[in-house]
Amino acid sequence: MQKRETKRYLIVHGHFYQPPRENPWTGRIERQSGAAPHHDWNERITRECYAPNARSRRLDGYGRVLSIVDNYAHISFNFGPTLLAWIETHHAALYRRIIEADAAGARRMGGRGNAIAQVYNHLIMPLAVRRDQRTQVRWGMADFRRRFGRDPEGIWLAETAVNEKTLEILIEHGLRFTILSPHQAQRVRPLAGGEWRDVTDGSLPTGKPYRCFGPRRARGRKRWIDIFFYDAPLSVDASFNHLLRSGDALADAVTAAYARGGGDLVTLAADGEIFGHHEPFADMALAYLIDAAASERGITLTNFSAYLDDHEPADEVQIKPGRGGEGTAWSCAHGVGRWKEDCGCRIGSAPGWNQQWRAPLRQGLDDLRDALAEIYESEGGELLTDPWAARDGYIAVCESDRSAEATGRFIDAAARRALAPSEKERAAALLEAQRHALLMFTSCGWFFDDISGIEAAQLLQYAARAIELAGGAHAERLEEQLLVRLGSARSNIPALGTGADIYSAVRRRSAATPDLFAGQFVLARRLGCPRASPEAFGWSCEVLDERTRDLGGASLTTGLLALVSAATLERRRYAFLFSAGLPAEVTCMLLELGAEDICASLRERFEAAAPGADGAALVREAAAELGGRIVAPPDLFPDDRETILGRLAALKLAAIEGALERFYRETRVLLSLFRESAVDAPVSLSAPAAAHLAGRLEAQLEVWRGAAGRGDLSGITALAAEADRTGIVLDTSAVAAAFEKHILELLAAQRTRLDAEALEEILRLIERSAAAGIEIEQHELQNVVYDLLSGPCAPALERLSRGGAPEEPDDAAARLMLVLARRLNFNTERFEARPPRR
Repeated sequence: MQKRETKRYLIVHGHFYQPPRENPWTGRIERQSGAAPHHDWNERITRECYAPNARSRRLDGYGRVLSIVDNYAHISFNFGPTLLAWIETHHAALYRRIIEADAAGARRMGGRGNAIAQVYNHLIMPLAVRRDQRTQVRWGMADFRRRFGRDPEGIWLAETAVNEKTLEILIEHGLRFTILSPHQAQRVRPLAGGEWRDVTDGSLPTGKPYRCFGPRRARGRKRWIDIFFYDAPLSVDASFNHLLRSGDALADAVTAAYARGGGDLVTLAADGEIFGHHEPFADMALAYLIDAAASERGITLTNFSAYLDDHEPADEVQIKPGRGGEGTAWSCAHGVGRWKEDCGCRIGSAPGWNQQWRAPLRQGLDDLRDALAEIYESEGGELLTDPWAARDGYIAVCESDRSAEATGRFIDAAARRALAPSEKERAAALLEAQRHALLMFTSCGWFFDDISGIEAAQLLQYAARAIELAGGAHAERLEEQLLVRLGSARSNIPALGTGADIYSAVRRRSAATPDLFAGQFVLARRLGCPRASPEAFGWSCEVLDERTRDLGGASLTTGLLALVSAATLERRRYAFLFSAGLPAEVTCMLLELGAEDICASLRERFEAAAPGADGAALVREAAAELGGRIVAPPDLFPDDRETILGRLAALKLAAIEGALERFYRETRVLLSLFRESAVDAPVSLSAPAAAHLAGRLEAQLEVWRGAAGRGDLSGITALAAEADRTGIVLDTSAVAAAFEKHILELLAAQRTRLDAEALEEILRLIERSAAAGIEIEQHELQNVVYDLLSGPCAPALERLSRGGAPEEPDDAAARLMLVLARRLNFNTERFEARPPRR
């Protein structure tokens, strides 16, 4: 009798996480130069990792696309809640695919989805106080429920940092499992009883789950959690030894892992960012494993919940307590020392560097946390029925409905009694202070090698905002105490001083006041820059009155506006006086309203301004006499400064377009001579020409858009050719983006009705763009075409593959879709030779 082969299972777990990066005053991520050419690290890693894993390419030997694989639908994963909130806002289509991938996994595996929860903002659980541990788990679980529509069964612990008390918290909240390193296990034995076996050397067999009992067993109650331990050699090779550069090498390594696992399961766990960010194109190695190699080798991809359904643990495990019971982690060889002291763990800094700054940073933030908790209990206890229960529930406001109305409703429901408006503001400020007190313990602040790094600086921003929200005399005392602690946290870069110096610099650079938001609102409104409006910062702005006068060459505007903070319910009213002269001469004065006679004084100045008056001077005089604040473009946040200055530049260029055109006409022959002679033209000649051609290109693009994308392309292609003849490097990215958008709209219509005429238009547009040197981004086009080939086109392609069948209307469109697919670098053989349906 032939021996039956044991079925082999594989779980690949991706821990997808980035620390929260938002400026705590604005709620927005500022430009991060290290992430160039992208705006910030979230954006860069999304482009390199998070988005590719949702639509990963499997290529043939010639680099053509064979298939597109949604990796998330086949692996286990967790996303940090703060990262997923950012993706939800900035990449909505990707967000929907991540949520759908969990549902797809559930459909494939008996209702068990692929996603698991994460402790909320990646706090090191063993180093947290009990109430913060509970809030981290509750916020992580609540965030998961809102997004995935079900209770989480498993949870990822930041850095897999764990001790016995941490596991007790997880058990208390009904979680079914977590994932650890085998080096965190201390001993094992059969559940039925028997001798314990020591595995402190990492020799734990990882091919099966284990049951871990909490410190207090109670009859009739579940007092355990199941633990999966990942295969350490496989996971380390994937994370650090470039295993993911080859799909075949990955498949070989997975196959080899079964021999050492002691069971039918192999678990590969790694930071999700390894799949494309740390290891470029590693998502494609994973896609190959999912789409081909696993099944070829008799390996079934599953997830933790589905595996547990059929494989109850037969063994019990106890974890290492760590030094003093502090616990252990996957990324520190010294327990959890990396997040509290100079334990020796570091990334690879310069010789002579140390991490002695870690201890005072931890001590300072611990002290601040405890002081903020005292204030919250004392003052919050006067306003809220149960302050800590209110904090646990506050996640519903933070991530699902960030509006003043929602905040107000939440506080009303949690209030001990009916609160006056000022009391509601105080309750909101206290809750926000607690949110920032949690965020300031995000693990990344200690992980790297110097306190001046952006991760540690981010924690200091949260600390500064929490102190400010504590308010008044509290704030002064708390900041003084923190600065004393940070004064002993010396940077390894002498010029940067201590943590106290870095804190002060970070606060000075990041903090924002309501009058700055009000000034930004006026500038954005008057200059037509809606993206720079402070509405994006969680402040709603309402213009109560506004009047404008033309002074002849300049304008003067006066008005009233009201601001309300969605987070703190803080309310402010301002009068403003705004002057716009030449495009680059804009000035705004803001005066917080306390008396109506001040507003009347501004109105009198506005009415008395004579034609030809210097509006900017009038604004400055009013500010000097009335004590208002001047807000001009240099005062704004960097991104908004860039937006508004770009708008001012566009206004100035429009004003001198006639002069630019005359200059170009007089110099274009000379520019062509430089081009033909292979000599670079002087910037004084090329820059005005580039500005003129860019303006003409924008005008031609608007004409094309006005024709619903079906207009004549000759104007655009002629300009591209003209720029080439004169040696001007013309930025055609806006044109390429417009073309891509139009093509995607035409393709979207194919989902309901295949249209050969529209496909012919797409092919013409792509060909003519390529001939003019306008490179249309293909990635999203490939995604949509693949979906169409796999879905709406499938019946027609099946008919065509059989040959001899009567022609139907969709057949012509299906043939053109194949032509388009080949133009977009697909290997279309699988679609051209479909087997008949059964």
